[in-house]
Amino acid sequence: MANKYIVDSNVFIQGKNFHYDFAFCVGFWDWIEAGYNAGVIFSVRKVRDELLKGKKGDLGRDWAMKMPMDFFLDDAGDAAVMKSYAEAMVWAARDVHYLPAARAKFADVDKADAFLLAYAKTYGHQIVTQEHSNPAKRKEIPIPDAAIKLGGIQTLTIYQLLTTHAKPTFLFKP
Repeated sequence: MANKYIVDSNVFIQGKNFHYDFAFCVGFWDWIEAGYNAGVIFSVRKVRDELLKGKKGDLGRDWAMKMPMDFFLDDAGDAAVMKSYAEAMVWAARDVHYLPAARAKFADVDKADAFLLAYAKTYGHQIVTQEHSNPAKRKEIPIPDAAIKLGGIQTLTIYQLLTTHAKPTFLFKP
C-alpha cells in the first residue's frame, strides 16, 4: 500500500507567500491536486478552517475553497480520530516539559496540529509540515516532537515529499 500524506497548513501558507507563489509556481498547486487525484496527498478539515481565515482575495484561501471537500479529510467528525485526539490531549496536559501556554495552544480546538497528529495516528498517514524537531523548545509543541512522543507517527517536510513524488518542472522564462 502506498504511503498517504496529510499536509499541515504551514506548507500551504508558506508556499503561497514565498516558495510556491501562485504568480510563478502554479505547478506546485497542480502537483498537490495531482497527488490528491492519485489518492496520496490530503489534508484535514481543521487545516481548511485555518486557510479559510485568510482575507477575501487571499489566493491560498481561494485555493482551499476550490479544492474538493474530500481533499480535507474529516477529523473532528470521525470517532476514531477523536479517540486519538483525546489521547493527544492527555499526553499534552501531562507533559511538563512544555510551558502551560504551549500546552494550551496545542489544546486549542481551532488549531490543526493535534488533529493532524490524531488523524495520522489513527490511519497511519504521514504528516507533511515545515516544522522541525526541537526537543529543547518549551514555548510551543512542534509537530515532529509530538509525533515522536505520541508514537507511531511519521513526519516529513514538503521538500522530502517533493523529492519522492515530483519530477523537475522548472523552466526558464526569457
